[in-house]
Amino acid sequence: MADSSAGADTLAGAFDLYRERFAAITARSRRRFAARDWTGARTDAAERLALYKTVLDEALTRLTTALGAAARERTLWVAMRERYAAAMAGRDDRELAATFFNSAARRVLTIVGVDPEVEIKPVRARVPPAVEPLPVEGGGEALARRLLERFTWGAPYEDAARDARRIGRVLDAEDREAGGAPPDAVDVLPVAFFRNKGAYVVARVRRGDAWSPLVVAFLHAPRGVHADAVLTTSDEASIVFGFSWSYFHVDAPCPSSVVEFLATIMPVKRIDELYTTIGFNKHGKTELYRAVKDALARPDGRFVPAEGAKGLVMTVFALPAVNVVFKVIRDTFGHGKKTTRREVMEKYHFVFIRDRVGRLADAQEFEHVNFPRACFPPALLAELVEAAPSIVRLHDDRVHIAHLYTERLLTPLNLHLQQAGPVAARDAILDYGRAIRDMAAADIFAGDMLLKNFGVSRHGRVIFYDYDELSTITDCHFRRMPDARSDTDELSAEPWYSVAEHDVFPEEFLPFLVPDGPLREAFLSAHGDLLDVRWWQRVQERLREGELFDFYPYRAGRRLGTTEY
Repeated sequence: MADSSAGADTLAGAFDLYRERFAAITARSRRRFAARDWTGARTDAAERLALYKTVLDEALTRLTTALGAAARERTLWVAMRERYAAAMAGRDDRELAATFFNSAARRVLTIVGVDPEVEIKPVRARVPPAVEPLPVEGGGEALARRLLERFTWGAPYEDAARDARRIGRVLDAEDREAGGAPPDAVDVLPVAFFRNKGAYVVARVRRGDAWSPLVVAFLHAPRGVHADAVLTTSDEASIVFGFSWSYFHVDAPCPSSVVEFLATIMPVKRIDELYTTIGFNKHGKTELYRAVKDALARPDGRFVPAEGAKGLVMTVFALPAVNVVFKVIRDTFGHGKKTTRREVMEKYHFVFIRDRVGRLADAQEFEHVNFPRACFPPALLAELVEAAPSIVRLHDDRVHIAHLYTERLLTPLNLHLQQAGPVAARDAILDYGRAIRDMAAADIFAGDMLLKNFGVSRHGRVIFYDYDELSTITDCHFRRMPDARSDTDELSAEPWYSVAEHDVFPEEFLPFLVPDGPLREAFLSAHGDLLDVRWWQRVQERLREGELFDFYPYRAGRRLGTTEY
């Protein structure tokens, strides 16, 4: 069929273009790091995030223009599928190619659920990770020296000998904990991972049958490149590759081989998370949907209501088997909410394109998903239909949800504080303050900073996940509370002063943030300046002057030079 050949070739050419542009943007990361061009790195990150949609939109415009009404015929797409799949079968990124075709088909045909006759089942290329073994003889410093010699950055090291000694101390400490023997093998990925102002070398250490990570973080300061941290546990690596950070830029012609390597050092992370964290978020969605379908196919696969207070804008349910929550925008919002569906969606897009600095949960957007009705408890299904009848519709034994977001399942901070012991609760409330600071430094104001809108990850990090009142810090007008003019003003239930749309009064935060008692005392001791309008105004000034703040995906105590091993 001539039309199917032309259509398949159009999409194949578009996918080639997407991968070429993706690789070109990614390749610039090394040059940005060498030149300390952090503004350019941020621009590249935003450009790459928009690339998939840009290329797909252009391809579909060409396809529909060339094929006319025939472009919406399902039989044409069935024929296109065969030609396209054959053309992509030998590629090392064939799973991404399949997802690209499926994105096009779903957009044009408005596929509900999965159409196996039209869509291509992604199959990962089984290419072993392209690792380089590092000799382990001579102790930690010798190993560190070999690693530093392997990686050059287009800029000199500040002091490579010093870095080798510091890294070596960490490696020698790991050897001592393992009984004094050196590792059996060390494999390093020959490509660096870039994000924001940092670069990361990722290796794995084998002792017996077990692999553990070796992640070295590098920064480029005015005096040169230096190793900033060495991370040696799966939990530490998982935070670096976590869902609350922006996506890495890494050269990955065969994405599955990089994912396979990362899975050996972070076995708890799902495959979809690993694809997403290296920039292939569209395919990450494909893998996530597959994981959800597999979980629901098990005898115990059922959705449950999400923990925490009911949202006024979203109705939320969870699938604990894959550690994910599903968020559906309500048709009608609760009292006090003046936003719209379109504005809520814009907030989620805002988070997608911003630097999330480790404090905002990544959200994946899905359209026209189809789930078995039996997987919903009756009360939960009734709640969904009542909250969003325009979005959630029942069809015999299926539930069609026209639009939803997924996020990582977190324990709401208010519940965590009730359940945790005194030490864990104090740690969480202090990290809550750090989360507010980090978001502010990234020019993000939560708007609604109630504890229930933050969650705690399995690593104990506090993450924000409720976006309907987000704004930029620079758009806010931070004000002091005006003095009361009389006793009547003091006792009034309504403000005696005018309040504009973007006015914020930090002095009012405390009653809404932290409950009275020891936790409030701990919060005020560490973060009392968050109630001072001058703190927020200083952050605004620094942001308006163009300052890009530093954020680290590891504890301060892991920074080299801060701890002796």
